[in-house]
Amino acid sequence: MQVLHKDDPDAYTQMYPDLDQDGVPDRLDHCQNSRMGSKVNRLGCEQDSDADGVLDRNDQCPNTPPGVKVNFLGCEPDSDRDGVPDSKDLCPNTPLGVAVDENGCPFDLDTDRDGVLNDKDKCPDTPLGTKVNEFGCKPEVIVLSNIVYDIDSSVIRDDQASILDQNASRLKKLTSKEVVLITGHTDSTGSNEHNLGLSWRRADSAKEFLIRNLGFKDDQILIMGKGETSPISDNSTAEGRHENRRIEMKVIKRDDLPEEAASRLPEQFQKLPE
Repeated sequence: MQVLHKDDPDAYTQMYPDLDQDGVPDRLDHCQNSRMGSKVNRLGCEQDSDADGVLDRNDQCPNTPPGVKVNFLGCEPDSDRDGVPDSKDLCPNTPLGVAVDENGCPFDLDTDRDGVLNDKDKCPDTPLGTKVNEFGCKPEVIVLSNIVYDIDSSVIRDDQASILDQNASRLKKLTSKEVVLITGHTDSTGSNEHNLGLSWRRADSAKEFLIRNLGFKDDQILIMGKGETSPISDNSTAEGRHENRRIEMKVIKRDDLPEEAASRLPEQFQKLPE
């Protein structure tokens, strides 16, 4: 019988060839303190079959798709706790306790399934899968609005407010270097001088509407009037004149603003010409 001396460097290896008894010899074992009875790989380390960073023995979701972030249980996060993981949830802010479909959207509270509930959705018919802003609208850089004004008036009528509200809600979110430029346009009816002032006043009233109803700040919006100088349709027809009477809202970099753009209504346009 071979007697091993305690100072022999091979003594313990020979006496205990697999200290953690995981089936991998110590000389090949990269994880020599594996939990007793745990399944290990060829390196003697506990398995993480779906490679999500959570060992199989702790993983309550053992088949997580590659690359998906998981919590300490090995499962995808479900921030709103509706039973649909965040990576598949088209309505990520569903109120707690609301029943949802397979996309994580409330059955009755979000008709177009865009993640914005009906009572806050300004664009309620968005095609499924469209990325939307906080108002439920596809973000746009340029938005035209053909709301109707009374003759010679810049006051936004009550029956037109919801239209302008929906139109303006489609604007993309501003960066720190961007502003909204609102430009007023008229048809060719009336004098050039009259139409120029009217277009400025209507742009100004639209600015006040956006500040009051959509949370824009004063310095985020500039205005300009073009009068009848930039038609987009035929002024000889009623339909054409209606298209030309428009408000154009455009997201633009501050450095690209036209020289005539102003934050306030110029004094010469504050009153109707006599």
